[in-house]
Amino acid sequence: MKPTHHAKINQSIKQKTEGSGKMCDPVDFDKAILLTGYGKFHYEAFTACAICIICVGFQNGLAAYIFPAAQCELRLTSFELSLLNVGFLVGGVMSSFLWGVLADAKGRRSVLVFTHLANASVTVLGATNGSMVGVILCRFFNGFLIGGPGSIVFSYLGEFQPAKCRSSVICYSGVFFTGAWLLLPLLAWIVLPIELSFSMGSFFIVTPWRLFMLILVVPEVLVGFWFLRLPESPKFFLARGDSTKALLVLRKIFATNTGQQPEDFPVKTLLKQRNENPLSRQCKGKVQEMYNQFKSLFKPPLLIFTLLSTSIMFANMFGVFGLGWWLPELFVRFERFHHLHPNRTVTVKELALLNDTKTCKPSFEPAVIESTVIMGVTSLVANAASGWLAARIPLKVIPCATMSVGGLSAMAIFWLSSAWQNLVVASVFQAAMVTANMTIGGVVVELFPTGVGAMAICLTMCAGRVGAMASNLVFGLWMDRRCEIPIFVVAGSVLIGAGLCFLIPKGSGGEREEKKVVEVAVVTHFDTKL
Repeated sequence: MKPTHHAKINQSIKQKTEGSGKMCDPVDFDKAILLTGYGKFHYEAFTACAICIICVGFQNGLAAYIFPAAQCELRLTSFELSLLNVGFLVGGVMSSFLWGVLADAKGRRSVLVFTHLANASVTVLGATNGSMVGVILCRFFNGFLIGGPGSIVFSYLGEFQPAKCRSSVICYSGVFFTGAWLLLPLLAWIVLPIELSFSMGSFFIVTPWRLFMLILVVPEVLVGFWFLRLPESPKFFLARGDSTKALLVLRKIFATNTGQQPEDFPVKTLLKQRNENPLSRQCKGKVQEMYNQFKSLFKPPLLIFTLLSTSIMFANMFGVFGLGWWLPELFVRFERFHHLHPNRTVTVKELALLNDTKTCKPSFEPAVIESTVIMGVTSLVANAASGWLAARIPLKVIPCATMSVGGLSAMAIFWLSSAWQNLVVASVFQAAMVTANMTIGGVVVELFPTGVGAMAICLTMCAGRVGAMASNLVFGLWMDRRCEIPIFVVAGSVLIGAGLCFLIPKGSGGEREEKKVVEVAVVTHFDTKL
């Protein structure tokens, strides 16, 4: 939303509240959150969530910059090196449902605080550990823990937003995930060439790549404590049947935004939402609660939305974390070839065969860094454009268009013959796929009721991580022998995902009519069971 639009909202609220007194009749949540205004609180919440998303981006993207140095220092084989990537992804898959049920049962904020502070501690252990097994285990727990904020932050951020700008704000937040991937190569360029070696036995070692990881801990600790000062989502409280706590949070938001007293908030009572999964309040054990929520996602009327969102995310992350992780290596191979043969062109298939053994000192040539930065800037622009468009066009148009572009650009990579061609196509691919990834999260927020929303997002992200693991296996098996196989498999998968986006129910941000129908159907389903 534009700042002028925020001003119009606040002016409208001021006119409604002046002299109008309290609203005696119960007010629904969307109207109540609109009456809190849009100001200081929303900007602070957005900033905290932005740092959270940057931390998630750091953890997902750091492998390309630290593992070449780690491979030499720890004397890792190619298989052991692959375990660092796979371990991270397996950890994310294993924790997906855990964070979903905890977020829907205990609150979004509690999960965000715990996972960030715990993940920071694990990263410190991994960065200073001299054991290969220890580093792999730490990467597993990094994946396990970072899956929490990676999935929950969109629910937390979205549930503070007025309906009309919810999808737009979520799309804008995706800029910061891309920004993290832009900051990583710049930070690596500064830190990794430093001559540094310090150790205290085999359990506390500091070298440049370890220092790089320790620096990434700083924003994670900051945001973990920042979430402590922010309130829990009022929509979460309302979904749990606690309208009193929800109203208290809304009053606090109103006071922060407007400068008035909390008691001046015009809403006296909130309309209770019986449509928000009453089973979750009755389950004594968290395992049973998790099972009930998970089961509801695979029964009508939510089943079709579950299959749709998981399939699209699988296809997206199959491309982002398969071909996307291989692109920096492709830049390096182009640079190596042109240094040896400055007047020759080379195909990607020929480059794939030039798999020279890596040296112990990782190379960060200016041309490679520049290419990576250009890719990051392109993705930032695309994310910003998607945030502007999300409030103006049907939400499904963005992932459909971007994944179509991503699939076609992935296919084009096979026919590249120069570094500049690779840069153009890689920038288009990365921008399209990362933008699609963020907007798919917005689609999931819109499709599912709040009571199972966090669980639905976690399930969707789990499907995406499975896609990432599958893609890594495909590239690991075939990239150096038959590179056309992984390239065209990625292109085909992404294009299929783009086709599935056509099936997303029509909507353009805010609360869709289809969602209301779903919620009514969910009430009927659970009432029948009870």
